Amino acid sequence: MTLTTILSKEQDVFFLHKALEVAKLRRGFCSPNPSVGAIIVGSNNKILADGYHFEAGKEHAEVDAIQKLKQPIADATLYVTLEPCCHTGKTPPCTDAIMQSGIKRVVYGYVDPNPIVTNKSATLLQNAGIDCEYLTIPAIDNFYTSYTHWQRTKRPFVTAKLAMTLDAKIAEANGTPVAITGEELRLYTHEQRKASDAILTTINTILADDPQLNVRIAPNDTVKKPVYILDTHLRFPLNAQIIETASKLTVFHGPSTPSKIKYLTNLNINCIQVPVTADGLDLNKVLEHIGDLGVHDLWVEAGAKCFTNFINQGLANKALIYIALKTLGSGLPAFPVPITNNFHTISWQQIGKDGVCELKYVTN
Repeated sequence: MTLTTILSKEQDVFFLHKALEVAKLRRGFCSPNPSVGAIIVGSNNKILADGYHFEAGKEHAEVDAIQKLKQPIADATLYVTLEPCCHTGKTPPCTDAIMQSGIKRVVYGYVDPNPIVTNKSATLLQNAGIDCEYLTIPAIDNFYTSYTHWQRTKRPFVTAKLAMTLDAKIAEANGTPVAITGEELRLYTHEQRKASDAILTTINTILADDPQLNVRIAPNDTVKKPVYILDTHLRFPLNAQIIETASKLTVFHGPSTPSKIKYLTNLNINCIQVPVTADGLDLNKVLEHIGDLGVHDLWVEAGAKCFTNFINQGLANKALIYIALKTLGSGLPAFPVPITNNFHTISWQQIGKDGVCELKYVTN
């Protein structure tokens, strides 16, 4: 391998990382499509334009970047995080726009797991005289983990979060909420909410905490997200904050009276009945429905029972356990029943004065 080849590969890696930075801007807002970023680079290695997929139904990242060009393309390279699409959906194929643009080279960082796209776009572009190359980047592989999981299972990639003290307590003994972790972890949580397509919680959390479950990172900048609530007996309260703070509300419930369902439907809350098991609502059916809606990333923010059920039933892909350097003494336990499902990998990080334990699970 020559020095020129090595330097060229280093440039390709650099610009793919730049494309990934752009893709991250709209993660959590594009489902059922994946979030994608694109960079167009001139022959002088100057970035001519960038683009991203804003939301389903809008231009894809490649087209967005091409439309932003302020000068003619001459021997330009398109760097895109995901293999360009080659089929007509809500928008025309990106391969058509690329072939019409004058772009001479395409480098992409992930093979689209959608079978109607997988490895087909590269062939189309090559046949059109455009050099097309796939270059694997670990950060991009990780970015599309949930999209691949959804394509394979048609279920969301589930991340469950729980905050506890050093003595494994999550609230006062009577259930009264208590601030456990610091400001840095609060912001981290809001970043995770923002990057997720939807949030799931329980009626017990709604009744105990009356949470907003939206994204509040910057002052006067609030982002609403779709929220799913597990509410077996339809106890949802009329005065819950989340009626105003969620972009869309869906309540999963067991057998109930038509009057209760009509009551919530009149509040623009979608009510969906699912079977009830010994552990509560059938979480498999819940995830099937959420997956059918095209949700790739589901953030679960609820109490200890819900957290444990997702893990023990093999339905959590990842668990985040926040640990604060404080104790409560008497209080509600973080693990009222033992965790029985063994994790696959474990990692730790410090955020502010708190610790975060990340557990990854192998799911079906």
